[in-house]
Parts: sequence; C-alpha cells; structure tokens
Amino acid sequence: MSESLSSEPDPVPAEARQVETIGPAEGRLERFETGVPNLDRVLGGGLLRGTIVMIVGPPGSGKTILGQQIAFCAASRREVTLYLTGYSESHDKLLAHNRSLTYFAAEAIGSEVQLGSLPDLLAQDPGEARQAVVATARSLHASLVILDGFRSIRGFLPDDQAAAEFLYSLGATLSMLGTTLIVLVEGDATDRIRDPELSVCDVILSLHRVVRGGGHRREIEVLKVRGAAPLAGLHPFRITADGLTVYPRLESVVPPDAGPWTAERAGFGISELDALISGGLNVGTSTLAAGTPGMGKTVLGLQFLAEGARRGQRGLFAGFIENAAQLRAKARTFGIDLEAAEKAGSLELLTIPPHDLDADVVAWLIRERIEARQVKRLVIDSATELQGGLNSPERATMFMASLSAYLRSQGVTTYMTVDVPTIVGPELSFAGNPLLVFAENLLLLRYAEIAGVLHRVFAVLKMRFSDFDRALRIYTIEDGLGLKIAGPAPPAEGLLTGLARPLKSDPLSQIDTGL
Repeated sequence: MSESLSSEPDPVPAEARQVETIGPAEGRLERFETGVPNLDRVLGGGLLRGTIVMIVGPPGSGKTILGQQIAFCAASRREVTLYLTGYSESHDKLLAHNRSLTYFAAEAIGSEVQLGSLPDLLAQDPGEARQAVVATARSLHASLVILDGFRSIRGFLPDDQAAAEFLYSLGATLSMLGTTLIVLVEGDATDRIRDPELSVCDVILSLHRVVRGGGHRREIEVLKVRGAAPLAGLHPFRITADGLTVYPRLESVVPPDAGPWTAERAGFGISELDALISGGLNVGTSTLAAGTPGMGKTVLGLQFLAEGARRGQRGLFAGFIENAAQLRAKARTFGIDLEAAEKAGSLELLTIPPHDLDADVVAWLIRERIEARQVKRLVIDSATELQGGLNSPERATMFMASLSAYLRSQGVTTYMTVDVPTIVGPELSFAGNPLLVFAENLLLLRYAEIAGVLHRVFAVLKMRFSDFDRALRIYTIEDGLGLKIAGPAPPAEGLLTGLARPLKSDPLSQIDTGL
C-alpha cells in the first residue's frame, strides 16, 4: 500500500510514462458484474469495460462503499483494481471504515486492490499524473481504475474544462487497455458546474438522500448509460453489513401480465364463508378485506394461509403491524399452528416494523420469496401501511397496479387488509383508494349496532369474476376456531354504516296495481 503513485516501491519507468499510443485490449469480456445486488439489473446489464463511469452524491450517500464493493467483487474474480484517492480520506481510514463489511477481503489489499493517491502528482503536472496512472494500470493489468474524491482532485486542475479534458483523456487511454474508469464525486449531478465532466462520461449514477418522517431514504438513479437500457426512476438502496443493496422500483420491473386463467378456487377453510363466495376466491386474484381494527381481518388472513398449507400450497405473510412472536401467539389462540407450518416450509412470516417501511423494498422481498419458494397464497397486513411506505403518494395508483399485475402473473392469490377510518357512521366510502380499482374482490368486516348491541357484520361487496351471496352475515371470533359465520344478519337498514335502523314498509307494496 502506498500514499502516492510517485512513491511506489517499484516505480513506473520514466520512459513508460511517455507512451501515448496503446493498442486495443483483447480477450476482455464486454460487460462485467458490479457485485452490488440488483445494480446490474438497474443498469441494464452491468457495466461495459473500457467506459467512464461517474458516481455523484452528497456526503454519506454511499459513494465510497459502492466503489469499494465493485473493487472487491472484481478482486474475487482475480481482477486488479487501482484505487486512487484525493484528500477526502486517508488510506488507513478508508480501510478501517470498510473492514467490518462482509465484502472486504484484507488479503486482496496490495495484490488485487492497489491503493494510491493522485494529489502529489497532479500538483507537479496533470499530464504526468495521467501518464503515471495509465502506465501503472497497464503494468498491473488492472481491470478497474477508481478515482475516489474527484472533488479534491479537480482542485489541482485550472478550470472545469481542464477537469473534463483530464477525465476524457485518461478514460480514453485506459479504454484502449480495456480498463474501466470509475470516478466518485461529492456533490449534486444537477449542478451546472459539472456539465463539462458529465458530458465525457458513458455512465452517470446519481445517489440521493431523501429526508422522510424524521429518517432518510437512500436512492440511486441512472441519469445516463450508453449501450444499455437502464431501469428508469429512483430506486431505493440500503447499506448493511453486506454493503450496498439496490431494490428496483416496482413499476420498472413488472413483467407482462400473462398469468394463465384457471377455474380453481382458494378457500378460507370456513365452510359457511366459502359458500358465500362460490367455494373460494378465484385463484390469481387480489382481495381487499376492509374494516376497522379488532374486526378479525388479520385472523381471517391467517386462516386463509392455514387452509392453503393444508392443501399443500405455500404461503407468505407480509405484516407491518405485529411482529412474528405476536402473530404466532395470536394464531395459537385461534387454533392455528403457525410454528408447525413454518417448520414444514409451507408458510413464512415476513414482518417489518412500520417505522422502517419502504414499499419498494417490501415489494422486492415479496418478489424474491414468491419466486424462490413458489408461493401461491399471500397475505399483506396491511395495504394501508404498505402505501404509506411510498416515497411519493402520487405513486400509489401505479404501484398497486404493478403489484397486482406481478402477483397475477405468478398465479398468486392475494388477501390484503385495509383500514376503514370510522368504526360506525352514516358514510362508507372508498373513494380515492387505488386498491379498490385493482382488487378483484372486496370483503367488508364491520361493527353494527342492532337494538343497543354491537354485532360483527360480514359482507361480500364485490367479486369481479364470480357470483356471490349478497346477503349480510353476522360472525363471531372464537378461541380455538377463529372467525366463524354465525348466521344471517337481522333485517335492518343501514347495517353497513354500523347504525342499523328498523326496516320501513316497502313503498312498492302500497301501490294499487289493479290486479
């Protein structure tokens, strides 16, 4: 490890620094993997060798971690990276800050990952610095050259145009070696001051930190990529002990909605309820169960998954309100053995606290599990919380449409809970809720006051592809049984509003028909 190129133990001969013409690289793969989960997908297939890549972002956005993760992934393929720094961070700090991350490989330092610094050479002569970088990269057979902290490096260059020319000349010469140049820059990609530099780059990645609800969300955006079709939009990413992971924006990765139609049904295992919906929900459809807290929406979802497990259909519960231990205890109270289903591999609990909820991350985690485990039944508790995890409320309609389309394409039957704002009241409105547009089925669970007593009322309001019983039912929630249909609701008006009134006489019966 060294602090500057000019102080390497085995310095590049002076005559080598004068070489200006380099033959084209041979035997190189056209693209290479970054090693960052899902980043290659967002880029449209990884990075082309021999290109100039600029990664721009504010302090703390993850630029250095991203650059080092790419470097150590290359090292795992026995490829060499020349990692050059400015004044932003010393090599000792650079290594210390990243040593705890799982991608870090100490044995690669000094072999596959070569460290150096540019400021001393740039202070003497930018042209000499460029030649030294090229000669060192050639002698090391480097696949990557990473400039970390270009903001401090560009301070040694006369002006913005000189900075652009330095990058272009360095990148073009390295390209002849098949070497990719990655430049990490502190700042905002929209700053006009960077226009000359950005114009010479083949790929531009912009990292963002968005404050939301007292916390922040990190996002990555592909502003430019030559020779590929990147995924559009802002894609959230997270930094953990494993490094950086990208979660593609759901709307950008939904496949064509070509799920096969089937006449099969997905029942709840509650005979009286299944009879109301012609034997069960249509397989591959989405169902909203609307109601206020305490109405049994979650219990009904657990019964739906338990029935699926009994039929040999794998299920997934994605919950944002109760943790896994609470769900297991609740299920046990109502005669559902979640632990046994989990051990058998027929059920998985995915629980995420609402304060850490990012809708795109959740959608990707659901997608991974559906495809890895061939999940056929999904419960989302609740869709209200999931929508609240969007970075913009304006996305709600397209996000839910994309989620529904994806689940349909996978043949997944989905049950989602949604909150009704009032326990009882004269109005029952779902206006403005995008879920109602894309859900094929709608169930309502609500309290109704009848003769001074609160009763739970169950109603099927909508089934797009099936007939259903339109009569209202009274239901109970009992220990050891869960939700149980008790019988028809008593004759009354306004049951669905929660404020029942005695039936008025039918005005049509008062008409004299003359018969």
